[in-house]
Amino acid sequence: MVWQIPLLSALPNGVLDMTADFAPLFVGMVVTVGLCALALAVTVGVHDTRGAKRTAKPETVRQSSLPKAA
Repeated sequence: MVWQIPLLSALPNGVLDMTADFAPLFVGMVVTVGLCALALAVTVGVHDTRGAKRTAKPETVRQSSLPKAA
C-alpha cells in the first residue's frame, strides 16, 4: 500500500508520477548543456592557442658587421 504525504493529498496521484516521465528529458538536457560548455571551452582554447602562435615572432640572429674586440 502506498502512503501519501498529507501535504500532497490534495493532488491526484497522476501528477506525482509526471516527474518520472520527464526524467530522461532533464537528464538529456543536463548532458547536452555540459557537452556544449566543454565544446565551448575547447574552442576558446584552440582559438587562443592559434592566435598566440600567429603573433609570436621567431627570434632572428643578427650578424654584426664589425668583429668583436678580444
